[in-house]
Amino acid sequence: MADERITISDGVLTLKFGKEITIESIYDFKNEVEKQSNSSEIKIVIANLSEALFLDSSGIGFLVSLNSRLKSLNKNMYLLRPSEHIRKTLELVRLISFFDIIEDEREIS
Repeated sequence: MADERITISDGVLTLKFGKEITIESIYDFKNEVEKQSNSSEIKIVIANLSEALFLDSSGIGFLVSLNSRLKSLNKNMYLLRPSEHIRKTLELVRLISFFDIIEDEREIS
């Protein structure tokens, strides 16, 4: 969990990812994210991918699982400013439309 950070403000859980979203980089981060996102105070999760350049299958699985779980809890998840590399990866695996992508946090209604 070197580059990954979690912040909470006004019912919004923001996840800041580092350059790589891999099994190694999210191993410890994953448990903390799941615990925090289960809180009834959290209504929105923003995955800030602005620095991420690489996403492996474990990273994809983590984001898909988190988004699915949040939807089942009537919560929303947004991917914030994913790089072109991350967008292409999500397009390749046909998951780009599975996520709500935003370029600015003010886009959240």
